[in-house]
Amino acid sequence: MNLISRNISKRILFLGVSKHTKGGMTAVLVSYDKYIDCMRFIPTWRLGNKLVKSWYALQALVRTALLLTFDKRLKIVHIHGAANASFERCKMFISLAKRFKKKVILHEHAADFVEYYNQSNAKDEITRDINLCDCLIVLSQSWKKYFASIGVDEDKINVLNNIVSPPDLQPVYHTEDGKLHLLYMGEISKRKGGFDLLRAIAEHREQFDGKLLVRMGGNEVDGDIKAYIREHHLESIVSYEGWIAGQKKIECLNWEDVYILPSYNEGLPIAILEAMAYHHPVISTPVGGIPEILKDGYNGTLVQPGDTEGIANAIQHYIVNRETIKSEGEQSFKVVQSFFPESVFTSLKKIYNGFLE
Repeated sequence: MNLISRNISKRILFLGVSKHTKGGMTAVLVSYDKYIDCMRFIPTWRLGNKLVKSWYALQALVRTALLLTFDKRLKIVHIHGAANASFERCKMFISLAKRFKKKVILHEHAADFVEYYNQSNAKDEITRDINLCDCLIVLSQSWKKYFASIGVDEDKINVLNNIVSPPDLQPVYHTEDGKLHLLYMGEISKRKGGFDLLRAIAEHREQFDGKLLVRMGGNEVDGDIKAYIREHHLESIVSYEGWIAGQKKIECLNWEDVYILPSYNEGLPIAILEAMAYHHPVISTPVGGIPEILKDGYNGTLVQPGDTEGIANAIQHYIVNRETIKSEGEQSFKVVQSFFPESVFTSLKKIYNGFLE
């Protein structure tokens, strides 16, 4: 199903991380490719050593320059980026596109942009580079307020929801075993709160044993999750699934009762939206754009980052109050409607048409 026609897509060049990379930005780009007819995309980064990363950036610059030189149909360069090294790459492509007098859209996915900006010695340059763009797309109203607060022209800032696919509901994957099924999908890192979750379970292991099953999926960034599970005797409760994608993700989303992501910073996580699309309540933290879609006691539970006791209490709440899982899950599904493709691409087309008319 094409939600953006070739008549529009042939006039837009998309730049961003390789679609073989793991993460939320990749999920967005894969969704764009699915719904945009003949999406024209150049990868600017791929996971690897310095040589691989440098090669990707160089080839992307060359390919972009050639297209902008010879394809007169191109009017918009839509750059997907984040913070740190990603933003430094974005600056090169912003400069290149403006040299060719193209409209530039910077689509900012970073969860840690605040930390990047606060630690920078070139804050004015960061703001200046963003203001060179014709449009800044952010993921939530809270991020719009933040970028306006650092001097980005508020008239250029557009809030665009991330895309989440409608659910592929398959009850066959859900086993009624009397246990709460808890799912965590995201990098296994301190930033995402993965080890806070493990600590909360370890501290209440006897309380949860026989009542809770947890599946954790994601690439390991820091810490050894398998060693932690083994050392704290959590094998009967927690399983590490590695990276979860494709049919396995569909199976996990149907299997779960409640989703959990106790992050320290976020933009607006795709994984939370996916869980909500499958009618599940969510346990998470009030960071980034999460409080805009997750209301405590309405479609999930909010805990403070690092609060392992709060995490344990939230899990226990759903073990004891099983009836709230269904009611809060239905509210999640209502909230996520505006993140389905038809709604998101209607908004995106308005942005594009504003530059193409």
